[in-house]
Amino acid sequence: MAGSRTSLHKWLTAIFLISRTEQGTNAVALSKIISVTYKTAWLILHKIRHAISTADQGTLLSGIVQVNSAVYGKPYNPYFRNHPQEHYLLAGSSLNIQGEPSYIKLKLVPKIHVKEKLFQRAATLDFTQQHIESQTSSIEFITGRFSSKKFRALLAFAAQAGKSINNTFHGIGQKYLQHYLDEFCYRKNLTLHEAPVFQHLTHLCTAPHAKLSYFNPQNTPMCA
Repeated sequence: MAGSRTSLHKWLTAIFLISRTEQGTNAVALSKIISVTYKTAWLILHKIRHAISTADQGTLLSGIVQVNSAVYGKPYNPYFRNHPQEHYLLAGSSLNIQGEPSYIKLKLVPKIHVKEKLFQRAATLDFTQQHIESQTSSIEFITGRFSSKKFRALLAFAAQAGKSINNTFHGIGQKYLQHYLDEFCYRKNLTLHEAPVFQHLTHLCTAPHAKLSYFNPQNTPMCA
């Protein structure tokens, strides 16, 4: 918010609207609600999403980790040919002691790491290095297109993310898609821990020098 000519009241309204667990908000709706231009509304939301993505980078999956391949976008061809509107994901989660997802990540996979819709080893290596703690005790990837074993909870999260993004933003291109996926996961992770999204997001956006309380996969507060 530093240097912004937009009032604090309008910023807080934006944070409140993006905190809504089922839908968030888009720049068109926000511009009308707080009486700013579309460009200003988009920039406000982009800065908030940047804060969310930055916080997520500091929270790694650990313990027992499951990862499943997924796709954002309509599967135009179910066989081998890639389509420009298909974006490949790895959906990962740490599990709690009940064996349920406790912290999820949905990360885009560069298309150079997918050949004929098969995830190359480079995709899983990148995900492991960037998003999983090095001392993690158990990591299991499911990336086979016709694998009989699938982590259906992770596929459900990916499907929910796609539906939410399409309903609120009417589809997102490659350039900014990761920020929107991070936004979905942010709300979902706080909801899993029954934490107040608005309160947490306000803290995240207004305390630049503070260590912000977040949740690690083992239900223990950590710093991000």
